[in-house]
Amino acid sequence: MLVVAAFVLFLTGGLTFLAAFQVKRDRTLLWTAAGMWLACLGFLLGVTRGHADLLVLSVIFANMLMITGHACLWTSLRVFAGRPVSWRWLAAGAAVWLMLAQWPRFMADADLRVAIYSVLCLGYIGAALTEIWAEWRQYPRAASPLMAFLIIHGLFYAYRIPPAPPKQVVWQHWPDFALVMFEGLFFAICLSFGVLMMVRARAEQNYRHAALHDALTGLPNRRALFERGQALLAQARASGADIAVLMCDLDWFKQVNDRFGHEAGDRVLVCFAQVLRQVAGEQTLHARLGGEEFVVVAANLGPLGAQALAARLRSHLSAQAGVLPCRLTVSVGVACSRHVGYDLDRLLARADQALYAAKTAGRDCIRVWPAAGTESGSSAAISRSGRRGLGEHPVDA
Repeated sequence: MLVVAAFVLFLTGGLTFLAAFQVKRDRTLLWTAAGMWLACLGFLLGVTRGHADLLVLSVIFANMLMITGHACLWTSLRVFAGRPVSWRWLAAGAAVWLMLAQWPRFMADADLRVAIYSVLCLGYIGAALTEIWAEWRQYPRAASPLMAFLIIHGLFYAYRIPPAPPKQVVWQHWPDFALVMFEGLFFAICLSFGVLMMVRARAEQNYRHAALHDALTGLPNRRALFERGQALLAQARASGADIAVLMCDLDWFKQVNDRFGHEAGDRVLVCFAQVLRQVAGEQTLHARLGGEEFVVVAANLGPLGAQALAARLRSHLSAQAGVLPCRLTVSVGVACSRHVGYDLDRLLARADQALYAAKTAGRDCIRVWPAAGTESGSSAAISRSGRRGLGEHPVDA
């Protein structure tokens, strides 16, 4: 049975190892596979217990390998959570077992060895549960089965800690060899599937995040804008609340790329993305459409509030002059639901018309549709006095 158990562990560890290379050498799966292979070696050494001359060797090293296998399980979940490997604690359990093996009474008392072994393994299981608890909130469906398997495995070891009952009480017999082997195999197989589920859930989340976010700035992209923007508009329509769309375009951005290089242009885009996060806040949807164009969708915001938000964006961008390669300004076009309705395409089109009016007016200003020169209505420009666009004067080096 030990040989069969070792074979199953070797095979499961091998499949987990191969799966790790399917996910760009995922370290979580690599540590999980390492734990299974160590347990496999521990089971193979257990075969030598039938030989009196090798009994001490098998008791010491087989259990050291099994304990380290549990430590690798804890390490795999620690790595999954983004924490560094703790080599000291990884080897601590096996080191404690090796030191206790130098004690004659420990080697002579089987019940004591079972209890100490169970306590050491239970410690790593508890540590693994602590690591996965934080991830459970992010991946509840994927992490729940693994948490259940760890709890069952921990209860099994907790049951083994008390001394064995008298042999004559049949219904209280200590878990026999077959039961221990079955529980170990069951846990190993369930563990591999549980860890694979978590790694897959994280990979899917990463792929979805990459599909919905701009790689340079980390802001939502056009696809995310339409997915989340439609939901915001539906909520605003249901409650009758105002919603505003701000179309922002960095002025003379091409000149920044031409004079200072695309790396400087990237720094400018990242800087403005940070300004959006600071000024617009988490309550708004801000996205990068592409190039130097950005969009803000803000609920519960009318024309006056939208103009105030746009003015703060311009002011905060101006305050970043010390970290930018040159003085930079932004033009903003605004469209609000009270004038346009709750259609995202129409709001974006009207905000774009307002932005074009701001560009035509000399840049570095704000225009609100319909009072933006696109249709009849009075002008609603807010310009910074004494400032001109980047193209109207030499670029500051």
